[in-house]
Amino acid sequence: LPGYYQTGDDTLQVSLLLKDVGSTILTAILGFVFVQFNTNLVSKNYLEPRDSRKIIHTFSAPLFMLFWPCFSNSPSARIFAALVPLINALRLLYASKDDTELSNAVSRSGNKREAVGGPLIYVFALLVCVLVFWRTSAAGIVALSTMAAGDGMADIIGRRFGKSNQYSFSKKSLAGSLAFWVSSVAVSSGLLYWMQWTGCLVLETSNPIPTVVLITLASAVLEVVDFLGDDNITVPLSAAILSALFLH
Repeated sequence: LPGYYQTGDDTLQVSLLLKDVGSTILTAILGFVFVQFNTNLVSKNYLEPRDSRKIIHTFSAPLFMLFWPCFSNSPSARIFAALVPLINALRLLYASKDDTELSNAVSRSGNKREAVGGPLIYVFALLVCVLVFWRTSAAGIVALSTMAAGDGMADIIGRRFGKSNQYSFSKKSLAGSLAFWVSSVAVSSGLLYWMQWTGCLVLETSNPIPTVVLITLASAVLEVVDFLGDDNITVPLSAAILSALFLH
């Protein structure tokens, strides 16, 4: 893997390699603990599968991104980071066949086959954003924030407060759209500032919030339109394209 040898010789920079290996192990363990905690709550009937699914959906990607500065500045660091969603993809494939507890935690109805639907697309989107954009691009950060926090909070808030303001052309609601927009702006802006403060990301603007507001508003509109396809694909894709264009 490139990036772990000093320029001009074959001396392995062990500290960089160990940093990335350690960060991978740390985030993988923390991710497992987070999902397992929700799984146990579902198995003990403290939490409904649908709520557990959306809690995992809302927080998994943002919490993972919080730890991205722990990785080194090696070009290959993203490959180690990508192992974390890859491991979770394998867990979901296993859950769809044999792991009833995990499938209950990530599905709407408890059906094991749902583990390879939206949750697997979510993990795949996370994997792609890590490999393509990583922490040096605002596109991946905003894309994952809208997909995770935006879409997750839209469902949680919409189901509770959206019955009286549902759109006539969609199953979505105004309350859900507002929750999507506010959550996307808050998480995207917070993570962009976090990546800048830790030295991982450099933006041309010192205040990205106005641009983030407009980008997430466009994504919120697309999230309402059901016929365009799975919002785990359309939402991060639109956010990534707009961020690449307007958040350099």
